[in-house]
Amino acid sequence: MKTIRFEQGSSLWKDARRRLIRNRAAMASLIFLLLMAFACFVLPLFPCIANPNATNLAAIGADCSWAHPFGTDQLGRDLLARVLYGGRISLLVGVVATVVAFVIGLSYGLVSGYVGGRTDALMMRTVDVLFALPFIVLVIVFSLSIETPSRELTSWVVENTGWSRESVAPILGLVPLFIAIGALGWLTLARIVRTQTLEIKAQEYVLAARSLGLGHLRILFCHIAPNLLGTVVVYTTLAVPGIMLTESTLSFIGLGVRAPNSSWGTLIKEGADRMEATPELLFFPALFFCLTLLALNFLGDGLRDALDPKSGGRDS
Repeated sequence: MKTIRFEQGSSLWKDARRRLIRNRAAMASLIFLLLMAFACFVLPLFPCIANPNATNLAAIGADCSWAHPFGTDQLGRDLLARVLYGGRISLLVGVVATVVAFVIGLSYGLVSGYVGGRTDALMMRTVDVLFALPFIVLVIVFSLSIETPSRELTSWVVENTGWSRESVAPILGLVPLFIAIGALGWLTLARIVRTQTLEIKAQEYVLAARSLGLGHLRILFCHIAPNLLGTVVVYTTLAVPGIMLTESTLSFIGLGVRAPNSSWGTLIKEGADRMEATPELLFFPALFFCLTLLALNFLGDGLRDALDPKSGGRDS
């Protein structure tokens, strides 16, 4: 008597992980981003990395050496330390603002697509109006409007925790930037989620959930939202470079990170002002910034291919 063997099925996430691992460009980008995060967040904790804001008038404009691998800037500050600390701020802005945009865009798009009718039309017309307004100008106005509450929050944290203002202010001072970029960067995601929700809510399993008497919130977040996750994850990964570029643009024109702190945008601005005399001031932060954006885009493309059930898992 023959024994019948049933092949065990594979879930979408297992197949996606397998396709992602086979994508060499995406995996190399993921490893690079992990190394970059380690370099920016962990490496500065070691004593071998100098204080990024410590000036040394005797070492102004020093060339690359063992003491200063990337040289020094116009105030004698170690450029390697400033690039690593600047990367910490740029990556934080990209990730935190993207999370804010993710939460707002996902919720807004789900409600708009699921409710439909006049509510959907009104919510989408609101998105259209916001799209028509200049994004950078809105970010600047919004950021300036919540700057005073941010300073009050910094003072409250210093008074109630005992932490020094020097350690708290650089991070909490970026809260207006986090909120401004994230609160206005959800528009495209909301449209994508709304379109996908309109398609998914007509599927048989959603109609079955309704016939069983399940609540609207449970249908939204237990049946519709999980099936949007692949698309949302891909878009979110690809949105991080755009948000980092926005932060760099604001810092470049002097409306982002405040001196003496630095981000890659401020370092690129300082390097651009002195590129003829000291090109390394522009080269190193621009190199780190470009490689990070390139890796994020490769990873986003890899996730898009991996999470597409119709994809054959193209190797790169």
